[in-house]
Amino acid sequence: MKWVRLSMSCNFLDTLSLAGLVAPTPAAAFWADHWERHPLVVHRRTPDFYDGLYSLDDFDAALTRAPAYVKTADAAAGKGSTHKSDSAQALETLLADMRAGGTLILDALHRVDPRLARLCSTLAHEFGHTFQTNLYLTPPHGKGFAAHWDNHDVFILQVVGSKHWKIETTRRAFPTRDENIAAADRELRGELMEFTLEQGDLIYIPRGFVHAAECGADASLHITLGVNPVILADLLHAAIKAATLGREPLRAALPPGFMQGGPATLAAQAAAALREIADPAFLAGVVDQFRDERVRAFPLDISGQVAAFFRPRPLALADIVGPRPGTALRMRTEGDAVRIHLGARTILFPGLFAPALAYALDTPSFPIAALPGALEDEERIVFVERLLEEGLLVRDPRPITPAAA
Repeated sequence: MKWVRLSMSCNFLDTLSLAGLVAPTPAAAFWADHWERHPLVVHRRTPDFYDGLYSLDDFDAALTRAPAYVKTADAAAGKGSTHKSDSAQALETLLADMRAGGTLILDALHRVDPRLARLCSTLAHEFGHTFQTNLYLTPPHGKGFAAHWDNHDVFILQVVGSKHWKIETTRRAFPTRDENIAAADRELRGELMEFTLEQGDLIYIPRGFVHAAECGADASLHITLGVNPVILADLLHAAIKAATLGREPLRAALPPGFMQGGPATLAAQAAAALREIADPAFLAGVVDQFRDERVRAFPLDISGQVAAFFRPRPLALADIVGPRPGTALRMRTEGDAVRIHLGARTILFPGLFAPALAYALDTPSFPIAALPGALEDEERIVFVERLLEEGLLVRDPRPITPAAA
C-alpha cells in the first residue's frame, strides 16, 4: 500500500513517525517488546513536545463549533451522559457536569481537525491500520472512568497538564473488536504499574490491559489515539470468500444426514478444502485483492476540489504541485497500464506515465517541468491536470497552519 504524506506547521507533526511518537524508545524496541504485548510509558521531561498539536483553547473552540454531541463521564458519581450541542439545556447540563468533576469527551475529532487527521494518516502509513482520536478533558481531582480494558490498542498523548495512571502488569484479556469488559471486572487487581503522566509524555496500552486514571491538583487534556486493527482473521475470511466464489465444490451443500454420526467425514472434507485454499499462488492473489479493498477503509480527502472545479486556474510548467496529504492508495503496473486504487475508484493510466506517476506521488513538492519520462511539455501539463482532478495532487503544497482558537 502506498501512502502520501505532507508536512504541517507543528514541530511534532513535521517529523512524525512511529520513532518520533515513542521517542526516545527505539522503534525497533517498540515493535519487538511492546506492540500487542506490553504497555510502554515514555517520560520525556519535555512539556512542549506536542506544541501546536492541540491545546485547551483548541478544545474550547471545538465545543463552540457545535459537534453532534459531547460526552461527559464521572466515575466518582457513577455518571455518564451524552449531550446534544444544539440544545441549550444540554449544554447547560454539560457545563454543570464539568464543574462537578466530570470529564468532557470529544469523539472522532480527527474527522474535522486537520492536525489530528494528519496524526492518524501519518501513523497509518507505518502501521497499515487506520487510527482514530478521542479527546478527554478532566478537571482537577476528576476521574472519568472506572478501571477497564479497551478492545483496541491505544496511545495516550498528554498534551496539557498531568494525570495519574495505574495499569495492571498482566493482560486480562485479548478481546475482539466487539468485546467489552464486564461490569463485575471493572476493578484493578494484582501487580500494577503506577505513575503520573506529565505534559509531553506518552503511554501505549495494548488491548486487554486493565487501567484507570485520575487527576490530581492539575487539570488534564489528553488525546487517545486508537488503533483500528486489521487482524489475521480478516485476511482468512477474505481468502475463504474468494475461494468460495472461484470454486464450485465449496458452494455445494453438506451431505444429507450430516447432523448425525461422528465428525470424521466432515472434518476430512473441511481439511481438504482448507489445504486447497492454502495454495501460495492463490493466497498471493487474495492478498493483492485484500490490499486493494483495504484502501476503501481510509478517509478520502476532497478538500479544495469543489473550489478548484468552480474556479479553475491554468497550469504552467513552473507551477509547484505535490501529493495530496494523507492519501492512501495502491499503485500497480499491469501489462502496459498502471492501475491506481484510490477510495472507491480504480484509475487507469497508460504505462508511458509510470515513471511520472511514481515521481509525482513520492515527491513532496516539485515543478511540473521536473516530471520524468518521455513526455512533451504539453503532456506534462495535461497529466498534472488529470492528477489534480482525480485528487492525487494539490497545487502549492504548504504546511497547514493550526486553526486559531
